[in-house]
Amino acid sequence: MLLELLLALVPQSPIGTNLEGVKDWQNQTPFVDAFKSSREWISHQSNPHQWGTGPAVITDELGWPQSLQSNQDIESIIFANGSPTYPDGVYTIRYNGIGTIEPRAGGDGSLTILEQSQGHIKIYLQVPSNGLFSLRITDIVQPIEDIRVYLPGYDNSTRIFHPDYIKSLEPFDTLRFMDWGRTNNSPVVSWWNATNFFNYTQATDAGVHPLYMIELCNQTCKNMWICVPHMADDLYVTYLAYLCKIALDPSLTVYLEYSNEVWNSQFQQTQYAQAEGLALGLHPTSWHAGWLYYSQRSVEVFEIFSNVYGQPRDRNLVRVLAGQSVNPWINTQIMDWQDAYKHADAFAVAPYFGGYLGNLNVSPNTATFSIPQILSDCDTNSAFNHSQYTLTNSNYTAFRGLDLLAYEGGQHLVGVGAAQNDQTLTNLFVAANRDPQMRTLYFNDLTRWEANGGGLFMSYAFTGNPSRYGSWGLLEWQGQIRSTAPKWLGLMDYIGN
Repeated sequence: MLLELLLALVPQSPIGTNLEGVKDWQNQTPFVDAFKSSREWISHQSNPHQWGTGPAVITDELGWPQSLQSNQDIESIIFANGSPTYPDGVYTIRYNGIGTIEPRAGGDGSLTILEQSQGHIKIYLQVPSNGLFSLRITDIVQPIEDIRVYLPGYDNSTRIFHPDYIKSLEPFDTLRFMDWGRTNNSPVVSWWNATNFFNYTQATDAGVHPLYMIELCNQTCKNMWICVPHMADDLYVTYLAYLCKIALDPSLTVYLEYSNEVWNSQFQQTQYAQAEGLALGLHPTSWHAGWLYYSQRSVEVFEIFSNVYGQPRDRNLVRVLAGQSVNPWINTQIMDWQDAYKHADAFAVAPYFGGYLGNLNVSPNTATFSIPQILSDCDTNSAFNHSQYTLTNSNYTAFRGLDLLAYEGGQHLVGVGAAQNDQTLTNLFVAANRDPQMRTLYFNDLTRWEANGGGLFMSYAFTGNPSRYGSWGLLEWQGQIRSTAPKWLGLMDYIGN
């Protein structure tokens, strides 16, 4: 009885989530102004009309179009295949300047113009489930600026974030902005490369401006997990540190990570780290040199933040090193290089399960499996991974005084290599993700993570449309009826437990 009481007092591992990236084909509605997540301008030849073949778009420094060249029109996609993510209803388009703006709905969508005057268009939109909703500019007399596309019910709203989006994030402890920041393959070097806060869209290759991330955390009262671009210089890191220190609610925690999966060869940050590590002579082997460079640069980033936050170091700054869940030895190399662990607070891994099933070199008959067999194998894999790798990682991190966190995690049912194009396999994996038994599997997986020493667990990801590229979303779209989302239900069972 005493043991049961003591176990009941053990704090449960908090649950956070990775947010889906901001883009026109997203499965979330973060902004009341949908133009903030529109696609960057596409230039067309106007006569005869040819998509994407026009000359360069003439804009100001914030991306607002100033004029058109001969035989040119330009277009921005507000959202692609927006149903059921976006609601049917009355959308209001407002802008400054003088010109001709045409709202367009393609595929199975349709729109009716209800009101139109210079600077103002009101439409009724039936959102396409297979097609585009876009704005095309065919004439500019005076520069077109400050375009806003308000979702139904929010015309001229001063809100930044849609209330439905705010509400949907309530269950989570922490929000990770890796995809919001377009961290993988980021082109950002200096602060001036980052997307301007006032840019016409935040859906750029440089990612969303960090102030939007901070404001979302402030409004939701969630801790912030931020990833620093791999090529970001010290001045960028310094500005980011001051922005977090000044603008983020001081009661909230910043989890600070340098880049994302720098060990993963599919990303440009890995090649960058390996090249830098070799150039510095950190190790003669490229991949090992990359791990050591990642460790070394992480500490440099941590030190810049620590200096800004002041000494003794603010407890609301958690410095996170990261590595591979299934390779604890690599993690020791990262932690121990130049005693990096002494400058960090936590080590993070991604304890996914079921990934081997998509590798047909390992399991060539996966496509013939039943859904119960897929889920059974996933459960077995989850149990093995946590009893072996999570436990080992937990022991290694605890020995060095670090907490063990999960920067990502959950199921990893996706085809690898040529298997990605196997539609039978994709259909099987999608069906497995939708199966009610996945709820129990997610609950069990989180319980095992906690039991073997895991702390904060950042699920991957909040929303995402299932495809041959994976079924990553806890929800397939933000407004999905929760009773039809087993992964979401499994997480909620764990949180409620």
